[in-house]
Amino acid sequence: MQYARPRNLAQAIDLLDGLGTGAMVIAGGQDLMPFLNYGKISPSVFVDLSALAELNVIEETPAGLSIGALTVHRDIQRNAIINAKVPILSLAASLIGGGRQVHNQGTIGGNIAAMHALYDIVPALLALGAKVEIVDVQGARAVALVDLLTDTSHQLGTRSILTRVLLNSMDPADGWAYEKLKISTGSYGSANAAAVVSAFSDEVRVVIGAVTEQPVDLTGELAGVAIDDVNDAIDRACQSVITRPLSDQRGDAEYRQAMAAVVAKRAVKVALTRRAM
Repeated sequence: MQYARPRNLAQAIDLLDGLGTGAMVIAGGQDLMPFLNYGKISPSVFVDLSALAELNVIEETPAGLSIGALTVHRDIQRNAIINAKVPILSLAASLIGGGRQVHNQGTIGGNIAAMHALYDIVPALLALGAKVEIVDVQGARAVALVDLLTDTSHQLGTRSILTRVLLNSMDPADGWAYEKLKISTGSYGSANAAAVVSAFSDEVRVVIGAVTEQPVDLTGELAGVAIDDVNDAIDRACQSVITRPLSDQRGDAEYRQAMAAVVAKRAVKVALTRRAM
């Protein structure tokens, strides 16, 4: 196994293009290193992005917020711009398990690219309508995060690099919450839910994680539902939309499906208390 450490993004893209399918991008390594240790992956070359300072920038632009893919969870928790503009993301990052080592080493880009069913960042980003920027030899393109989760053609980490997360700021009057049900401190969730409630309408965005292989976005199921009827709508949606819940040591399928509705309603309740009336 070989190791390459490009000095800039352009060099990293050229490396991936020249090395072919045996190359694999690594940054924080929180997801990849366990797979390597267990013998589940065996890349011919690791392309280490950790030196690319341009991917470790959080900024507010005329188009919205831009969060570099190498931003670690601790910086997401503490950054003043994120806390002011998208506080639900800071909260979700603070609830990531694994302790200080994971918070100081794991990156937002790695969390997304891993597409791990139990990770916390993606449900919050989906509730915010996030996009991501992907770069390859053809150039840069913005992709809705919801589409990225089901489209494998981007070849993230082998042919292309996720460079930035793109977000619109929340309205300061919006209500928001991220709730996580877990069996022990620092563990993965048995059910997670991100909720954003509009300050100026009855629009409720709810995304559930850790219950199925992909996050479950209930927003469409809740469209047009009055606030007083949201809980009943969540119960109905969870019964109809969640058809293949996970079953593991954090809870069997029947439990996970029941807890999906519970944690979603908790998140909406907290979000409503934060909404400016």
